Amino acid sequence: MNELLQTAMMEVFSQTFGLELQPCEAPPAEDGYTAEIPFSDGRESFSAAVWVQKPILRRLANLLLFEEDPDEETLRDLTSELANFIVGHAKMAASDKNLPYSIETPRFSGIKPLEQSDRTLLYEFENQCVALQIKGLNG
Repeated sequence: MNELLQTAMMEVFSQTFGLELQPCEAPPAEDGYTAEIPFSDGRESFSAAVWVQKPILRRLANLLLFEEDPDEETLRDLTSELANFIVGHAKMAASDKNLPYSIETPRFSGIKPLEQSDRTLLYEFENQCVALQIKGLNG
């Protein structure tokens, strides 16, 4: 599952946004915008949390919405849409491999520090980080 999501994250940023992500060596201390999206691989249920720093969201708002100074509501909505882009892309990749996969609606979950987890995919673009964390929901 991590492999599908890792590939999806890289492809969404490169193919959809034209931004090349690089590995981020250390988790940032700053707060980031977070959205969560539940998904299932047919056997287990998970939640993917997308965490992104504000400068990356502002860049995405400019690319997608042509907004140079997006308001907070736009940044929050864009965080949820980013989660949907990434997990939705993984769903398409799973479908191509005839793997069961379902997703639910993303929800914005706040502006907060990145939680430490061993299930974190951490990348950066222009010294700003974006992360994807996977949590099991089956107990």
